[in-house]
Parts: sequence; structure tokens; C-alpha cells
Amino acid sequence: MQHTSLYPFLHQLIDYAGMFPPTNLPLDEAIHNYASYQRNQDSWMLGPFIISESRLEELNPYLTLFSKEQPLTLSVVGTKTSNPTDYHKSLQSCLEKIDGFRKRHGEVVQITTLEMPLPPYVPDINLLAITSQKTMKLGLQIYCEVPIPFNNEWEETLLKSLNAIAAHNNDNPLSLGFKLRTGGVTADSFPTPKQVAAAIKGCQERNLTMKFTAGLHHPIRMYREEIGAKMHGFINVFVAGMLTHLYQLDLETIENILSDEDVNSFTFHWDEISWRDLKLTGSEIKNLRQSALRSYGCCSFNEPCEDMKSLKIL
Repeated sequence: MQHTSLYPFLHQLIDYAGMFPPTNLPLDEAIHNYASYQRNQDSWMLGPFIISESRLEELNPYLTLFSKEQPLTLSVVGTKTSNPTDYHKSLQSCLEKIDGFRKRHGEVVQITTLEMPLPPYVPDINLLAITSQKTMKLGLQIYCEVPIPFNNEWEETLLKSLNAIAAHNNDNPLSLGFKLRTGGVTADSFPTPKQVAAAIKGCQERNLTMKFTAGLHHPIRMYREEIGAKMHGFINVFVAGMLTHLYQLDLETIENILSDEDVNSFTFHWDEISWRDLKLTGSEIKNLRQSALRSYGCCSFNEPCEDMKSLKIL
């Protein structure tokens, strides 16, 4: 598998969020699952364990499941706030917890990423600058999530938020990424393909790295009875994102890729992956995964792996 185009495409693609909806597993079960996944044949697709900063200390008893050779890799999710004052307090508290946890456990723990929800409006450039300055001291990659309701003002707010993040990145040594929520537990929590396309195109035009969360349980877009809506496919999303960066696709084409429910539109060869006649080589995929499209959080690791096997992608 390491010598095929699927390896860079799927390598550490799935961040395990077993404690989050809709699975909502208890910590004990979720962390044992993660330790088990690290040791199975699909472990090369596994990214960090995602945990809320408020529950970080609860991991202390479970560090014996991990080692320097096979560390507990974490992505920490910050607490939602509604105003700058609470945000700064929350950020400071979160970073202090991360720093203390690292110092106690040394090489058995790797905390690589902070996923920080911003207050629910277009972010202020000073707030972003303080965020990156404080985060840089701990060597964390940070992804900003702007909680925007999916209403008529969504796209305008999205693009203004991306403009603010891009302006920050132009003037600061640490670049902030953008985290897009692609679903939830109800139909109204899923953005449309047009909205996801706008986010992908907006990040491509501004050279912002993306990660995704929620709703990407399945490889290809499909209708799900339990939601009463169509769920985005993670292959659709990542292929659309990579092709957008490579070919500067227009919004209509991006939306068409995201909306495609035919697995046969996507081909997987040892040296390339394509959607219809648009192709990505293995080296292009590797570069784009590192620079533009990092990973996605999912409350299941087995489900996407099993789906890919049933579709004969794996």
C-alpha cells in the first residue's frame, strides 16, 4: 500500500473522535479503541485522538496503554466562547493544560494540534495574532473554527473570516488553518455542496490549510436514513479540495465533485487518483495533504475503513 497513490491520500487521514457525537463513547472505551487501532493493519490511516481540553487530565490513568515507541498523539479541542474576554481566558487555560500534560508525560504523549472555536462572528485580527503568538510557544498547529449558522449570511461571513485569517497569516510567522464543520446529528447541521465548495475555494484562493470535522463517516456522498439527509463523502471532499488546488477549479466544478454519488467517477490506480478526467499523482497528493488538506475528525475509525473495503477502494 505504501507504493500506491492511496497511501498519501489516506495516510493519517482519520482523526479519531470517539467521544464526540453521535457516538459519544465514554473515555475508557474510546481511549482503549484508539490504542487498539494503533496496533491493527489499518493504523496507517489513523490520525490523532481528539479530546476536549476540559477532559485532558482524565487521560492520566491511560498513559500506560502507550509508549515512546507508540505515543498517544492528541488533537485538543478548545472550549466554545461568545466574546473576546472569555476566549482569551479559555485559550490561556487550554495552553496551560497542554503544557503541563506534556511536561508530566514526556515522549509518551505528542500533542500536535489545537482546534480552537472562535467567538461566533468575523474574527478580529488582534484576536488571531494573540492566538498564534501564544500557540507558537508550544509548537502547535492551530485550526480556527468560526461557528457560523447555515443561513443566508453564511457565505459572506465565511469569506470575511477567511480574509481575516489570511491577513493574519501574511503578517505573522505562524499560519493559522481553517476548520470546517461538514455535518452533525441533524439534517440542518450539514452544509450544502455549494457551501462546502465555497469554503474549499475560499481557502485555496487564500492559501489556507483546511481540516474538517463531523459528518464525514462515509467515503462517497450518500443519503442516510438516520439523518434524513445526504452526508458528504470524505473522498469527495478531499479529492475536490486537492483538484481545486491543482487546477484552480471553479465553484461549479467543485460542487459537482462534492455532489457526485457514483463511486465509479473516482478511480484509484497505483500511481494516480482521478475524478473523471481530472488526475492527481501520488507526489501531488502527498504535497497537498501536507500543505492544504490535513485530515478530518470522525467518531468512528472502523466505519470509514469498512466502507472503503466494501467499495473495493482498499
